[in-house]
Amino acid sequence: MELIGPALGNVFAITNLVFLFSAVAGGILVGALPGLTGTMAIALMVPFTYSLSPESALIVLGGVYVGAMYGGSIAAILINTPGAPAAIATTFDGYPMAQQGRAEEALAASATGSGIGGMFGTLVLLFFAPVLAVVSLKFGPPEYFWLGVLGLTIIASLSAKSMTKGLLGGLIGVLLSTIGLSPSTGEARLIFDSSNLLGGIDVIVALIGLFCVPQVLTMAETARDQAGVSLYKPAKGTTVRTIKFVLGRWVNLLRSSIIGTVVGIIPGAGGNVAGLLAYQEAQRAAQDRGSFGRGNIDGVIASETSNNAAVEGSLVPLLTLGIPGAPQAAVLYGALLLHSLRPGPELFSGNGAVITYTFIFSLFIANAIMFIIGISASRVYARALNLPINMLMPVVLALSVVGAFAGRNSPFDVVLMLILGIVAYFGAKVGLSAAPIALGVILGPIMERGLVESMMLSRASGGLFELLFSRPLSILLIAMTVVSAAWPFLVSYKERKKQGDEEGAGRKPAKLPAGSLHPVLANICLTVLSICIAAIVYISLHGEEVEPETLVVPMVSAGLIVIAAALLLFQAIQLHRQGATLGETKPWNIPSTLTSLVMAILYVVLINYVGFFIMTFAVMIILGWFLSPAEARVKGLAKNVVTAAFVSAGFFGVFVKIFNVPFPEGFLF
Repeated sequence: MELIGPALGNVFAITNLVFLFSAVAGGILVGALPGLTGTMAIALMVPFTYSLSPESALIVLGGVYVGAMYGGSIAAILINTPGAPAAIATTFDGYPMAQQGRAEEALAASATGSGIGGMFGTLVLLFFAPVLAVVSLKFGPPEYFWLGVLGLTIIASLSAKSMTKGLLGGLIGVLLSTIGLSPSTGEARLIFDSSNLLGGIDVIVALIGLFCVPQVLTMAETARDQAGVSLYKPAKGTTVRTIKFVLGRWVNLLRSSIIGTVVGIIPGAGGNVAGLLAYQEAQRAAQDRGSFGRGNIDGVIASETSNNAAVEGSLVPLLTLGIPGAPQAAVLYGALLLHSLRPGPELFSGNGAVITYTFIFSLFIANAIMFIIGISASRVYARALNLPINMLMPVVLALSVVGAFAGRNSPFDVVLMLILGIVAYFGAKVGLSAAPIALGVILGPIMERGLVESMMLSRASGGLFELLFSRPLSILLIAMTVVSAAWPFLVSYKERKKQGDEEGAGRKPAKLPAGSLHPVLANICLTVLSICIAAIVYISLHGEEVEPETLVVPMVSAGLIVIAAALLLFQAIQLHRQGATLGETKPWNIPSTLTSLVMAILYVVLINYVGFFIMTFAVMIILGWFLSPAEARVKGLAKNVVTAAFVSAGFFGVFVKIFNVPFPEGFLF
């Protein structure tokens, strides 16, 4: 209690409040830009804290962390691209809400849920940190393996159309995550003699490719016929009404906050897993389960509340044990050491205690500031939907390139992003969703590390089966996994039995993407693709002289992919016998799509020679011309040129002058 006064005095010092507001605002900006993660933002800010006092430095870095986590929801809602991995689940309902003209409602719900989740996590950090830190130490390799499996069970909730296709997508994601050096043995696999693949596929690169590039090509399909992504019309009182509604969903808020805090405490899990698990639990508890994935505000509330509670949860093991719970916390660990603060019990006693409690109390203010900025600006953000698609699309493409390049300064990552995006775009035409693939990419390393390290431990402890199935926490996670995986099937069975409706209670057939293939042909195409993938994996890994632990996950994944292929072929035969029809879909605007695809490829190929800013300027003009209606091209050319110049200059100012983010330079630089 005697520390409260000095700590609050530090927090409410005018200089620190200015630092905190600026840090939160900057964090939101970084989080909203696809590919620029909170980890990158915190790392970029560390050098600027050298000359600050320890408490001011931690206030700044904590504010950036809080702001960036919320900022990821802005891109997720507006353009279906998670600004951060933790915002994946926000895209499931946030973007459909934006398409329905409810972007302001989704953004206000995100800001409210984020603020509440962050404050809940801060309360836990303040009062229960030492106790909960002990829990994080109970997690060993077996528990991490089952935690990853538990996370993958959300595929059952995401795959209402076809569980088999969802499973296939998750397995492909897990397989992608195994490319490169094994995290446990350090041996290479599936690199196909390319040194560029030794580092594996970066999660951010995968997310941008799987979500952003398909969205760019989808925009091209409707660019000539549609003024913007959606028609947003401001309505008086929307934000206030949304805040009241969110506060009334206290069960969802409390459940999601608890999930986020607990998962955040587990080192290595973080907001990625927390948001997905909270989303699944919200869907499971809802009466209108069929509306999830179609614009249900509870999905946004669950995801954002949980992943922001995980921010403070990740700080529990950091401050008490010196174990970072998330990548952002790892950077904070370095900042603590930089200012001669060693994480551990001594942070909560002696001279370090005032600094520690100053940092914790500043998180309350940071979440309040984040809520105020988010609520105040939600209407401004939502207006982005009214921008002409022929202008918005190249901007999103340019952001994708910067985000993919910035992580490792690698042109190869940009190419990889584009390849994944093209695969995801055409995968949607055959019913293969990007969400399960992204889920597999994120959870694959958690599962593999847990399984491989369990295999190594079993050599000394007796047997793998006993190690995986006998520990108390493992048994609890196994039980949760079984319930989580079986629950959607039980609910679906009850609904069909009660309603006599194959689509389930309250569920309407969803509109298919333009150009979707007939279900029978789609299943056959996926079957052939799956067998080819499995064959490539087996041929690549056959005869490799490496430890068995290096090959176990990719080989098992390839085997399960073959089983999924067999199921898809069986379903294709059944669908053919039943006379299945395609369903409701729009015509596919092939010329616009192909032109945009060619321009995207040229953009990625030439950007390293011509330079980012010149190519961005040129692509904006070319796509702006081609994707405009024919009668408006000449009239709008001057506007396109001015807009392209303004956007290119904006990119230079933000990325180069403010954040010092690297970009493909070209011959002029």
